[in-house]
Amino acid sequence: MTGTSLDGIDVAVCTIEDGSPERIVLDAFSTSPYPSDLRERIRSAIEEPMSAADVLRLDMALAHAYADAVRLVADNRRVDLIGMHGQTLWHEPPTGTWQAGSATALAALLNVAVVADMRTTDVVLGGQGAPLVPLFDHAVLSDATTYVAALNIGGIANVTALPPSASVDDIRAFDTGPGNMLINAATQMLFGKQFDDHGSIARAGRVIPALLQELLAHPYMAQQPPKSTGRETFGDGTMRELIRRFGHGSIPSEDVVATITEFTARSIALHIQTWLPDAQRVVVSGGGVHNTWLMERLGALLSPRVVLRSDDVGVPADAKEAMCWAYLAWRTAAGLHGNVPSVTGASRRAVLGTIAMPPDGMSIHR
Repeated sequence: MTGTSLDGIDVAVCTIEDGSPERIVLDAFSTSPYPSDLRERIRSAIEEPMSAADVLRLDMALAHAYADAVRLVADNRRVDLIGMHGQTLWHEPPTGTWQAGSATALAALLNVAVVADMRTTDVVLGGQGAPLVPLFDHAVLSDATTYVAALNIGGIANVTALPPSASVDDIRAFDTGPGNMLINAATQMLFGKQFDDHGSIARAGRVIPALLQELLAHPYMAQQPPKSTGRETFGDGTMRELIRRFGHGSIPSEDVVATITEFTARSIALHIQTWLPDAQRVVVSGGGVHNTWLMERLGALLSPRVVLRSDDVGVPADAKEAMCWAYLAWRTAAGLHGNVPSVTGASRRAVLGTIAMPPDGMSIHR
């Protein structure tokens, strides 16, 4: 899994067994940071025109980076199948969605079948192509007696509604807006740091009322689900414009980061309160769990709901999305649907993605 925050490559090695629900066991996990030059090439691909040659080179460079990351954690384990998310360069339903990284090259480099491009099928069927994590949430976080909101805070934040003893047809999910994306962008532009470590910069600042009010008035906040968003709406360009208008000398830079963090917390809380009013427990995963100030604000805004990390219920917060992509790849290879139409808005259930065959052919041990 490589998310919109561009913080690195997450690799989860999982053993998956049939069942109702399936049993998904995490055997190993690691995060490999993107090389700085590759991260900048990705940013350029998102923000600036690129030649066909540069697009090709980026596609291959990503495949090699993913192969290195898999080798690092797979070690001597037998790997039967790889689920590759790829790096999202643009997400614009109903037009399409683009996750870069050559699955064919990765399959050849590792001699393992690779399932990739899982969002496009849903988009073509009229869906948002996101979020796709709800089936995984249903498999690992559903509770017989408690209404759970499964919240993932990556670059973008998304939430899955899991009523007690929910069936797949009971699931609802959607992107709530920015997760770490705007916070990271503000921290990088104002302080030269990749992220706000534990939210210490935001904790030291004060909220700028005019900026917060403007952000909360963004049309995405009022849009009804199903919906999804990404860097094209809440990316670096948005942050640069906000800094141009609010990041002048009379306003401490800490206040800008504090306001962006408060907006992120409030946008998440607003969506849960509006669309999941009966939620009793909010289980949080993704990189956002390490921003302790953001987590504190969520706890305060969502009270009396219980807000806890997914680690507390047996799903490592950092590994969850990569585990999900392993699970979705397994479903594709088994001929099982990977989307939930009530979540994405697609016209029907579908087996997702394409399978890139390795040089020696595909062999799945089940």
